[in-house]
Amino acid sequence: MSCSKKMLKYIKYGLTPSRKKLGVNYWRFFFNGLSSESARDQTFYIEFEMINPWLSPKDIVLGYSSRVTIKEEDLQYALAGTDSARNLQTESILQPSYCVLRVGMLGEKSKQICSYFPIKDVKFNPKTFEFEIGNKYFSSNKLSGFVNVTDKSHEECPELMCDSGNANWNLSYEVLNESSAGLNNDGNRWFPCGLRTEFSGKINFDGVDYYVNPKTCFGYSDRYWGKSLPSCWFHVSASNLSSIITGKKMFNSNFAIQGIFEEKVSFLGNFEGMSVNLCQTNHKKYESIWSCVQTPESEEITENQLHWSVSLHNKIYVIDVDVYCKLTDLYNRKIECPSGNRKVLSIVEGGNCLGEIRIYKKIGADIEQLEYAKIEKAVCQFGQEEDFEA
Repeated sequence: MSCSKKMLKYIKYGLTPSRKKLGVNYWRFFFNGLSSESARDQTFYIEFEMINPWLSPKDIVLGYSSRVTIKEEDLQYALAGTDSARNLQTESILQPSYCVLRVGMLGEKSKQICSYFPIKDVKFNPKTFEFEIGNKYFSSNKLSGFVNVTDKSHEECPELMCDSGNANWNLSYEVLNESSAGLNNDGNRWFPCGLRTEFSGKINFDGVDYYVNPKTCFGYSDRYWGKSLPSCWFHVSASNLSSIITGKKMFNSNFAIQGIFEEKVSFLGNFEGMSVNLCQTNHKKYESIWSCVQTPESEEITENQLHWSVSLHNKIYVIDVDVYCKLTDLYNRKIECPSGNRKVLSIVEGGNCLGEIRIYKKIGADIEQLEYAKIEKAVCQFGQEEDFEA
């Protein structure tokens, strides 16, 4: 993937060591693959996050457990499932400090597998977006690695907030829709650098191969960094759209919604050559209304759904988005807040969400409908801050 200097700056931001900056740095990649056993389409994610990494550059510090400091050798024992996992050092440190890789599968058999390490173990290339942590590799066009969490370590270390299992992946990717626009305020920066990201390769998850075909993979990637995570997390992204007006597939259309920032969500999208940017910045004014609620309960338990609803407007556009995901397809996971104090974001998410988007343009006192499209294979997340309980 070739990208502009501005784009490269945003992608690699935070990789250069800075002992003065506290907060969170977050890279996310979503893609889907076909099972070699059932040919079923499954959504996956790979994430890399740094939380206050230079507070403790040599040791992993967890802020939500009485066993808050984990030395590298102790972590290896824990992941190997030995009794030494109990011999973890206790200190009264409130803020966490570590790097974490997460790989997860969304759907009926959702799970997340994690690997933690201190910043000293991350080998950065200062000239480009490229880094390695042991056998795990990230660059501007490749992702590869392996992670394994045993049943015993999962039971003994709930503070690691992951499931037992194993995964390995070898993927190439290309950003087809590059964007350096997005949210930019004093405390947060979010931009969907790959509104449409094309992945290819293979991921093996718990012994099953999933093949990632660029023609059928509706991938997405983004970047977030800031002093903290939003206390209320809201996300919707999609690049599998079909026009209800024309009945045609919209191959060059995609969008992402992220929040909550100063009581608003940010929206960025491209629709067959038309770009729409409604993001919380000092010079762009817009209004947004959002909600995430359960639909009226059905007699069929499998039909119960969660409904993401967003309405945005400025002096030019009106945008309405409604996306649904079955409760049986949702996964609940926790992400630690950089402030520590046992605070985490408890997030429910789905990777096979369906819905619609309607786009209007204001013409005087009237509005004209520009597009009305069906959404498939959307990724949706909703989370709120809470106290961690193992």
